[in-house]
Amino acid sequence: NKQYTKEEYVNLVPKIIEHMQSTGEWGDNFPISLSPFAYNETLAQDYFPLEKEEALAKGFAWQDGTDEQFDATKVIGASELPDAIADTPEEIINWAICCEKTNKPYRVNALEYDFYKRTQLPIPRLHPTERERLRRGRKNNPQLHARTCSKCEKEIQSTYKAERPEKVYCNECYKAEVY
Repeated sequence: NKQYTKEEYVNLVPKIIEHMQSTGEWGDNFPISLSPFAYNETLAQDYFPLEKEEALAKGFAWQDGTDEQFDATKVIGASELPDAIADTPEEIINWAICCEKTNKPYRVNALEYDFYKRTQLPIPRLHPTERERLRRGRKNNPQLHARTCSKCEKEIQSTYKAERPEKVYCNECYKAEVY
């Protein structure tokens, strides 16, 4: 990176934009080749699922499951974990724990252990990627659907499908209800 004066920057920006527009880069996402993640490791796979072959054909990287290897003094199953953090030895930071759902090994580091101890939370029994998958599954899908306001019946768009039971208000009715 080079440090530019304000004048140099102001003169250079239009030239860069013009060049990017001529190459078709302007307004586009970064090239796939710059992504440090495989397609199936990103949220894109949740919202726009692709099979491995489709992703590879579009130029995306794909990460097949790999067995994580840890330099652990002991390997235990998550079902062997104590229910209370008070009963969990500090040496657990040197152990590998096998997820009770996927059987993938994971570790708890010293900072995590201290956090669980301080907050009186038990050591998680699921691999971090499995926990993240479950969290994402609880989120509402970001696709928009045609709905009517539950109060004034105005046509609106919502992330909740019409057949869902939630009351959905238009912006005006929502503000009137809340404020």
